[in-house]
Amino acid sequence: MVRSSYSVVLVAAGVMLAAFACEDTNGRERQTARQRAAVKTISPSPTPTPTAPPVDCMKAKCVALTFDDGPGEHTARLLDDLKAAGGRATFFMLGQNVAGNEALLKRMVQEGHEVANHSWSHPEMTELSSSAVRAEVQRTNDAIQAASGVRPTMFRPPYGATDARVGRAVAMPQILWSVDSLDWQHRSVSTNIRIGTSEPESGGIVLFHDIHPASVDAIPQVLSGLKRRGFTFVTVSQIFQGQTLKPGHQYLQAERPLPKPKPASPSGTPSGSPSGTPSSGPSGGPGRAPSGGPPSPSPSWTPSATPLAPSAPAS
Repeated sequence: MVRSSYSVVLVAAGVMLAAFACEDTNGRERQTARQRAAVKTISPSPTPTPTAPPVDCMKAKCVALTFDDGPGEHTARLLDDLKAAGGRATFFMLGQNVAGNEALLKRMVQEGHEVANHSWSHPEMTELSSSAVRAEVQRTNDAIQAASGVRPTMFRPPYGATDARVGRAVAMPQILWSVDSLDWQHRSVSTNIRIGTSEPESGGIVLFHDIHPASVDAIPQVLSGLKRRGFTFVTVSQIFQGQTLKPGHQYLQAERPLPKPKPASPSGTPSGSPSGTPSSGPSGGPGRAPSGGPPSPSPSWTPSATPLAPSAPAS
């Protein structure tokens, strides 16, 4: 009788242990499932790389602000100002300034700006051999691509100094400018604001330098002033949309469609300017190079591409 009772107790205990084990297993499974669901819920989805918003610059009043010689200690502040204004810009960078500023280049790309080539060490390209020109350009392209993930497609010659031989060696479209702020020379916030807000025209390319604090200090008011004039801030690639930029050629500004002729007046004399005579030319005057360098070509309105000079002997 005692043995029988003892057996019953053991069986009952085993059943209870099995039930507890089953309950514990089910509980762990439910907890694991909840944890997995929670992780799945809070895991961030991949963030797409922002790109410059679509703008039709054949209809909109576009301007391309460009910044040379960086990146530098003031570039991050400039990016903050551009972001606050919803503007895009193009940065023509020196390859020797990329190391240590990789985060800035990644931010440029992420915020929709354009990264471009301004040589490795800012030499006067016409004084270099063709092989040295290629080395300056390719080394900079490699550094910018390694830092940002984007390989530049455009080049700006230092001082605007270039010729047919340099163009062939560079083998990229050469982007000059229609408005030169001369910020490297006067270092004046008020002068930068005056030039930057009053001289650009639709399709224009404006030259600043993000290595000078006075230039960066002026940009918020330049942006607000150009906004009041109805401008949209775009990259150089955007302002040339619809045009095929040829390697080696020089470009100062984008072509704009010619205005439709006005209907003739009742007397038969066309209204407005005489036929074939433009009412006004581009503002900003001739492009001017930094002190010590040769002058860059004077900008022309149509066409935007400056013909190359006769071929120079290879060096």
